[in-house]
Amino acid sequence: MNAKESFYYIIYSQIHILMKKYYLQMESLSKMFYVTDSVINQFINDEEIPLFELSAEHYRRLGFHEPAADAPVIGFLMGRSGDAYSVDWNYALALATTGARIIFLSYHHCVAQLEMCQGLVLPGGAFDSSELFYTDPKNDETYASLRQMAYSVSIRAALAEKKPILGVCAGAQMVAGELGLKLYRSFDYIETPIQHWTNMVDAHRLNIFADTPLARMFNGANQFYVNSRHKELVAPWKVQRELWAESHHIAPDKVVLPLDLYAEANDGTPEAWGSEKLHILCVQWHPEDMATMEEDEKMQCIYQWLADEAKQWQCEA
Repeated sequence: MNAKESFYYIIYSQIHILMKKYYLQMESLSKMFYVTDSVINQFINDEEIPLFELSAEHYRRLGFHEPAADAPVIGFLMGRSGDAYSVDWNYALALATTGARIIFLSYHHCVAQLEMCQGLVLPGGAFDSSELFYTDPKNDETYASLRQMAYSVSIRAALAEKKPILGVCAGAQMVAGELGLKLYRSFDYIETPIQHWTNMVDAHRLNIFADTPLARMFNGANQFYVNSRHKELVAPWKVQRELWAESHHIAPDKVVLPLDLYAEANDGTPEAWGSEKLHILCVQWHPEDMATMEEDEKMQCIYQWLADEAKQWQCEA
């Protein structure tokens, strides 16, 4: 199995769990890290909990030394590529740049694996969300896929222990849905001249609200351009308040949403949201691409925020 013969004990649900370290494989052509379903299934069959990491050589390939022993540990919920769990190079590079150690979470073991981490990244990807997240649910199905379940339980586990969360694109939408906000299925619900599903590097302008954590992170910058690769969207905050008021039977002016709006596009599409109290930051675009491919220091600050928050959680735990 190529599993490294090193083991970890953690306390989880008041029992000891043995975890076995396994280094991800690297695909040089597509520049991604991965672990195949067959490896995952073997862990499941053996009733073992895997601890997926990058090797020292992987960190060197990314341009860094292996993280320090006291570095914060960030859990990254892996995506899918064919018959494997995968991690794009840009995500790994943006996280490695912060100096954090990365543990990669698989869908069957994510909650136990997250116990080893002080922060959580929920990446983008194409997968079904809960019908209950939408303004127009088609049925009463709460969860439709293993991947969605993994996102949901990881969010809940991180919230339960007040671990910081960074949501990107679909990951950001999942955080919003789990905390009670609503999604639109498509841009048919709003009038917009903006193409939000595009490979353009500078797809549209981002307008950041003053006195928000995002504005402070960017040293007061209030406008710049971002990429955009999403077909669904979180409903505008005005709509959120109306829906919240209706579902909670309170006046709209009494509504206090669980997440604050940090930025939006010119067409009113929410682009960033979060909560300082809950240590959450969500962005609809892909900052890891801008940070690594365009060397945009502002976008690297987003990943540095998570590493700093994780370090603070580590110190206070």
